Amino acid sequence: MSATAEVLRDLHLLHQRAKALRDRLASAPRTLAARQAALATRQADVEKARKALQDAKVQLSKNEHALKGQQAKIDDHKVRLNQVKKNEEYKALQNQIAHDKAAMSKTEDEILQGYEAVEAQAAGLAKIEAEVKSFAQDVTSLQAEIESQASAHKAQLQELETAIVGAETSIPEDDRERYRRTVRQFGADALAACENGACLGCFTAVTTQMLNHLINVDQLMFCKSCGRLLYLAEHEATSSKGSRR
Repeated sequence: MSATAEVLRDLHLLHQRAKALRDRLASAPRTLAARQAALATRQADVEKARKALQDAKVQLSKNEHALKGQQAKIDDHKVRLNQVKKNEEYKALQNQIAHDKAAMSKTEDEILQGYEAVEAQAAGLAKIEAEVKSFAQDVTSLQAEIESQASAHKAQLQELETAIVGAETSIPEDDRERYRRTVRQFGADALAACENGACLGCFTAVTTQMLNHLINVDQLMFCKSCGRLLYLAEHEATSSKGSRR
């Protein structure tokens, strides 16, 4: 097998497909890790909401207990009111009862607000719990999908790497080391099509002599600007074959 434009074009495509698979295999765990981190953050928010709801319920219970204490205190003052004989003590108890009733009214308002807050927080918690549950299911599905696809992608990558090794046998031995250096430098973009007299890797014009070599396929051409291994673009390779006939 010689290094024709078609062979080099196929080799370039194999490199690109292998890179796409490597990128997918590398990005999938990162994507999963990001989703899992987001899930952990949301779960922490749920715990905060639960704690806030529990604190609100505790405060509501304290206020209800305080209200009972205030009522008991007022009831005690009323009993004492019937027992005092001095007018000053009677007025003092009346003032105390009025003060305690005002405090009791304030506590009642706080209890009412507490019930409203608990109800709103409970509804909010139920909503985010449902959202987090759905998100957790999505993360679990994503993990299962990644794990199921990983083995298939690895098998495909192995096939592509084997095909690349086979296609590389078309590279003349004298040019093989330079080709390998180019692959180490550019990876999947180590090859580039030559179209309209320019390298599509760096868009630099090639010389007429280089273009003739590409048309005649008599030796490998590396771009003098970027160093990529060149091959003639498919439509130009087809037209050059027709003109040679």
